[in-house]
Amino acid sequence: MLTKITACPRSIWAAPLLFVVLFATSCKKKADDDPTKGFTTKIQNIIPQTVIEDLRSKGMTINEGKVPPKLLTNSAYQASPFEMLSPYGPEDPWQKGKIINDYKYQFYDQTDAGDIKYDFTNNGSDKGNGKGAFIAGNANKFTIFSQDEGVSNSIPYKTLAVLSGELTATGIKDFQYAFVMKEKTGDNDNKTLIAVGKSRVWIDKDQLATLTTRFRLAAQLSDGASAKSSR
Repeated sequence: MLTKITACPRSIWAAPLLFVVLFATSCKKKADDDPTKGFTTKIQNIIPQTVIEDLRSKGMTINEGKVPPKLLTNSAYQASPFEMLSPYGPEDPWQKGKIINDYKYQFYDQTDAGDIKYDFTNNGSDKGNGKGAFIAGNANKFTIFSQDEGVSNSIPYKTLAVLSGELTATGIKDFQYAFVMKEKTGDNDNKTLIAVGKSRVWIDKDQLATLTTRFRLAAQLSDGASAKSSR
């Protein structure tokens, strides 16, 4: 006598699948909610992951997290000596170890949502500010992602910029600055600034961008070079 096999109720088979879906969703939510990892949506919208990985391969430290430290306002941080860590390629006329005039950065209008603004100067040969800048990080370590606009040796430009470091009582430890040239006005032969699409990484050689109350730089010996100069 054959016994009729009754199909299992749909709910019996669906239960394990539902558990897997709920477990995966829970894990993803937990990872997304970890304040020490990842980046905000605002940051992800302005910098592709491919650019982040490329800069990391060049030695750039990029700190993740959604609880960055508060940078001081009404003060400035001076990167000195300002040294090249990574040129844009073997054809770059400047190589690792190149020293140029100091840079100063002044930060302001930082919000709990991660927005921040800043100005920078290089003794007059390069000056500009961060447009649409956002800060990531956790504890005292941070990274700022920005679309900078500036003028270097009379050439207006726009870059995708990244600044990293660790906030201390005396300045920014392990200060680093990287950029990718996005566009410039004039200089089609790249005789003044590096070509569009090229990137460089710079660091504070003594590993501390010193805290100061003055944004203007003292007079320095200068050949007019900036971090973006092509020669």
